[in-house]
Amino acid sequence: MLILRKSTTLFLAVLLLISTSLLFSPAPVKAANGFYVSGNILYDATGTPFVMRGINHAHSWFKSDSTTAIIAIAATGANTVRIVLSDGSQYTKDDITTVRNLISLAEQNNLIAVLEVHDTTGKDDTASLNSAVDYWISIKDALIGKEDKVIINIANEWYGTWNGSNWADAYKQAIPKLRNAGLTHTLIVDSAGWGQYPASIHDYGKSVFNADPLKNTMFSIHMYEYAGGDAATVKSNIDGVINQGLALIIGEFGYKHTDGDVDEATIMSYSQQKGVGWLAWSWKGNGSEWSYLDLTSDWAGNSLTSWGDTIVNGSNGIKATSVPSPVFGGSSGGGTGGSDSTATTLYDFEDNTQNWLGINVSGGPWSVTDWATSGSKSLKADAQLGNGSQHYLFLSSNQNLTGKSTLKATVKHANWGSIGNGITAKLYIKAGSSWTWYDGGPVQINSSGTILSLNLSAIPDLSNVQEIGVQFTGASNSSGQTALFLDNVTVH
Repeated sequence: MLILRKSTTLFLAVLLLISTSLLFSPAPVKAANGFYVSGNILYDATGTPFVMRGINHAHSWFKSDSTTAIIAIAATGANTVRIVLSDGSQYTKDDITTVRNLISLAEQNNLIAVLEVHDTTGKDDTASLNSAVDYWISIKDALIGKEDKVIINIANEWYGTWNGSNWADAYKQAIPKLRNAGLTHTLIVDSAGWGQYPASIHDYGKSVFNADPLKNTMFSIHMYEYAGGDAATVKSNIDGVINQGLALIIGEFGYKHTDGDVDEATIMSYSQQKGVGWLAWSWKGNGSEWSYLDLTSDWAGNSLTSWGDTIVNGSNGIKATSVPSPVFGGSSGGGTGGSDSTATTLYDFEDNTQNWLGINVSGGPWSVTDWATSGSKSLKADAQLGNGSQHYLFLSSNQNLTGKSTLKATVKHANWGSIGNGITAKLYIKAGSSWTWYDGGPVQINSSGTILSLNLSAIPDLSNVQEIGVQFTGASNSSGQTALFLDNVTVH
């Protein structure tokens, strides 16, 4: 009986120690099957550290240009796109269907989508922050299940005043509301002061982070003339966040702004050194006052500005530092050429045309050495352009693509000919006994190489694919002859 009492006492003591340990040292809860933060590192759903290298796109003001822009952003090699949305309080609301389509488009192009509500910019009232929170909850059916490919930037530059206490108090109320609605995504909180007052994070970031029951919140500084004006400021602002064990991105930055210069070189180099993500502002559409922040002169990215060349081709730019997330199967995430090491190559045209044919072509198709995105050959056909003229390269042959998620191909047009406002292309399949048409949407192509993508995941009858092809369409002001090229048709 004495032995029993001692055993019981020992058991209760051990149980008390375990309970006390759990009470005072809670393990961080990881978002199910999605991105999560641990210390100052963001991890993707595979457990791999993920460093954003990407570009902002102002969808809410240029809704009809988003397909072209997002595909072109992927072609730079970016691994992330930050998309401007509206909750309807100031700009035209982006509904749940629009958000679903944008997420799908980013996913098809191997881009992590950072979604943000822009109506809150510079505002101090909690009503505007709550409006953004209510918006995310209203469209949660488009977001839940996408935790591995979508990150929610709650409210763009909410709280314009340089005051950290009020900023923190509001977010400590907003974050639990999102969690209680079932949104487990990684959340991003912009600093106060129009995103340019990092002291708000330095002083109150820990308390905001601890208000998240999932401990899955990171922070963002927008580095313009105040937060990013010189090297010392850039480094101090970054260190002040990550040295606290908080995860950080530079959610926006330029090379100059209204009131002064920005040290973009240090932003990019120090971010690379410290493993901090960045998202350059912005692809296009900044208007005459801030047009110097446009990365490209055209939505398809055929004509990068000097700022765009720095971001894409600079020594610490996208091409040099961007690594795609393995959640996409290790693919390249878009680009102007190159192969996907995890994909199955269906057609590379190295030996012959592989039985591909052309419709409305004036010559070919041929297997040629004029250009190739992998290997040494591609498929080429000459085409006589006209007002909306359509030209096809295709293979009619029954194939089974069951279990495959994405079809890709790289295309281009020759750098000669009167293409007018440009040539668009669609990657398509025809499936089932009725040869039903499915395509990836029109993409404006260039003369160096453009990757087309078609999401197969929602297409029935993949066991009975009757035809794979590309439809090229000339602009209304195109004329005369050019050449069309196709290479590296892959599936994964």
